[in-house]
Amino acid sequence: MGNHRLLSLAAGVVQEFPPERAVYAAHAAGFNAVGIWCDSTTWSAASTRAVRTALHDTGLVALDLEVLWMHPGERVDQHDAMLDYALELDARNVLCVSSEPQALHTMRRFEHLCRRAEQGDLRVALEFLSLTEIRTLQQALAVVEGVGHPAGAVLVDALHLTRCGGVADDVRAMNPQWLTYLQLCDASREPLDSSFEGLLEDALHLRRLPGDGDLPLRDLLDTVDAELPLSLEVRSRALNARFAEDIDGRAAAVYRATQRFLQTTP
Repeated sequence: MGNHRLLSLAAGVVQEFPPERAVYAAHAAGFNAVGIWCDSTTWSAASTRAVRTALHDTGLVALDLEVLWMHPGERVDQHDAMLDYALELDARNVLCVSSEPQALHTMRRFEHLCRRAEQGDLRVALEFLSLTEIRTLQQALAVVEGVGHPAGAVLVDALHLTRCGGVADDVRAMNPQWLTYLQLCDASREPLDSSFEGLLEDALHLRRLPGDGDLPLRDLLDTVDAELPLSLEVRSRALNARFAEDIDGRAAAVYRATQRFLQTTP
């Protein structure tokens, strides 16, 4: 592991807690970065102040703010407020997914997001997953490369890469300028249920700590720069049950497992 690599507690790991509490828990666990969960229907100026204060108190980097989800029929500027929140927090990335079925609309809207993000040092990271219209790495790259804006990026999640049939060599073949961070977790090699509902359950509740599953994580890490930031996206019903009210314990468990895994990675 590079000395300067950012390790971030992903927002979804502690989604039920206020985002400022996630910042303090990530810091107490040993992370040097954190993801911020933003519910745009309830986020307020007070939310921004609380998170900014927590980031200032801890010195943590806001690696990403999520989730900006594009749906069909929305205005091009539908999600401008979320980008503004990210800019106010000096976040590195906004995590974006798309359920927009029209490819041209997706590209037009993604370009708008990138142009707004260029007001600061912010990237719009388009994540691919089989539950959305951008299902594969190749589809995500088609959008990001098609738009060609330097604020654009592709987000690779170790779980979704495997579930869509991708391999580490697909990531190796990418232009590294489009890869701004990586989501890491472990899981079973195959989903228990390949239906939409089964894949949703797999993504939201059945992830495992790094090293506790069968995903080819070492192959994936070997393809990227040793200092590429990692977001620990360990959304796990079992972990949540073990640390139901203990956000600090949950964050610490993820950090300890991550350190063990990285220290045994050649």
